[in-house]
Amino acid sequence: MSGRLVPLGAAIALTVALVLALGGAVMIACYDIPRPDCGFLCGPDNACPDDYTCADDHRCHRNGAPAGLICPTPDAAADGPPDAPPDATPDAPADAMPDAPADAGPDAMPDAAPDAMPDAAPP
Repeated sequence: MSGRLVPLGAAIALTVALVLALGGAVMIACYDIPRPDCGFLCGPDNACPDDYTCADDHRCHRNGAPAGLICPTPDAAADGPPDAPPDATPDAPADAMPDAPADAGPDAMPDAAPDAMPDAAPP
C-alpha cells in the first residue's frame, strides 16, 4: 500500500475537534443580542445605541416600540445614601413595655455550685 494510515487516536481527536468546532459555530450563528423596548439611559447629547431613540423620559426606546411605552425606573440606587441616619429617632413610640428591666437578675438560681473556683481577676 502506498497510502499512510492515520493512527486511531489521532482520527478520534480530529473527529472530536471537528464536532466541537461545528457545535461552536452553530451556537454563535444562533445567538441573538437582546433588544429590550427600553432599558438604557440616554448618553451625552441624548445618544442611544443603533435602532434606539432618546425619549422624553431620558431613556432609549427601541424604534418601533409602542408609542405610550413607560420605562420602569428603579426606586433608588443600591449604593445611594440611606433614608435616615442610623441614630434617627423612631417615628412612633414602642407598642409595649419591655418584659423586664435591662438590669434584672436571672429568673432562677443555679442548680448546683460551680465545680472549680473562678480564675484570677483580670489586672
